[in-house]
Amino acid sequence: MKKVVLAISLGMVINGGLVDQAQAFGPLGHRVIGQIAENNLTNDAKQAIDNISNGKSLAQLSTWADEIRSDKNWDHAGPWHYVSIADDETWQTVKRSEDGDIIAKLEDFERALANPNLSASKKLEALAFYVHFVGDIHQPLHVGHSHDKGGNAIKLKWFGEQTNLHSVWDSKILNHQELSYTEYTGFLSHFNADDVKAWQGKNYYQWADESKALRDSAYQLEKNRDGEDDLRFNYVFIHKPVIEKRVQQAGVRLAEKLNQILAK
Repeated sequence: MKKVVLAISLGMVINGGLVDQAQAFGPLGHRVIGQIAENNLTNDAKQAIDNISNGKSLAQLSTWADEIRSDKNWDHAGPWHYVSIADDETWQTVKRSEDGDIIAKLEDFERALANPNLSASKKLEALAFYVHFVGDIHQPLHVGHSHDKGGNAIKLKWFGEQTNLHSVWDSKILNHQELSYTEYTGFLSHFNADDVKAWQGKNYYQWADESKALRDSAYQLEKNRDGEDDLRFNYVFIHKPVIEKRVQQAGVRLAEKLNQILAK
């Protein structure tokens, strides 16, 4: 039954038929990451992805893992989108979720993509999850504090509208630019060879450590005249470059990993 659900739901997402749910980096950020990665794939990786996805782009696949949150068949996948770790914990001391977390699932889906005996439907599922989770782990609040659910429990205002801190970092800062994902990809595709060299060659724990190191700045909130947390232009000015760099890094690293995993 799950294979049937996967085929139907993934097909609907690819054709743009599902309404977006709560997304990490939001559809915009994930699609930019997918497109940056696609622009940096080797020919072998491009062909392998084309075979797995029936010609669909990484940008098209990138939002499926969030869109299935409305499907109860995938309730068990909720914890896969993040990992919780306190400031004073390390990966050796932290108690990891028994239901899996983003690092464990990236490792699982990497192995799945490299498995030549995996069924076509399972390989497509692995690719869609992998593309999405590479993006998620680069959003600092997806390597978050358990006590506030990665900022989801921090209620505040965004230009006067009620929201939460996690949502601001997932989508609102990027969406504030009012760009299409193709426009944003063009703007963020200008990185030099030194940047790429510095970003590549790191493992999933190192990606997570980068996010952990960045997350504290997200909590430096602005207040309005009524004393309420109300984030506006100054918050965008400070944090947009951070988020854009994480999107760039995620795209470059996704390409790097897929080029390695899918090499002939």
